[in-house]
Amino acid sequence: MNGLIKLTLCQNGCCPTVEFDTDSVIIKDDFGGKVTLTRDQFKILLDRCLNVNGES
Repeated sequence: MNGLIKLTLCQNGCCPTVEFDTDSVIIKDDFGGKVTLTRDQFKILLDRCLNVNGES
């Protein structure tokens, strides 16, 4: 995975993470679940969230 950026949502050993790779975004939960989105899908998700919150 070239250019991987990994964000953790807490500082403990077991917490949700979001990984940004060159062509995908991977969201992992505390229980081993995983969702993989393309960058385009992730952008749509963010755009919709901003629209719902009235920030866009």
